[in-house]
Amino acid sequence: MQTIASFSQPVEAHLLRTRLEAEGIPAYIRDENLVTLDWLYSNAVGGVKVDVADEDYERAVAILAEL
Repeated sequence: MQTIASFSQPVEAHLLRTRLEAEGIPAYIRDENLVTLDWLYSNAVGGVKVDVADEDYERAVAILAEL
């Protein structure tokens, strides 16, 4: 698994996850619950992260670049 992006708000991470999954790339969100619990933790943990499998990384980065 590799992180392709991190966001300060969970909703932003979900928007990217939805876009990636629409292209057939499974994506996973990390640290969403911690940041939702207290938004000040966002800076401490590096935000809400969107991860993809290693084999999907290059394609996911290309899709991210289009946004």
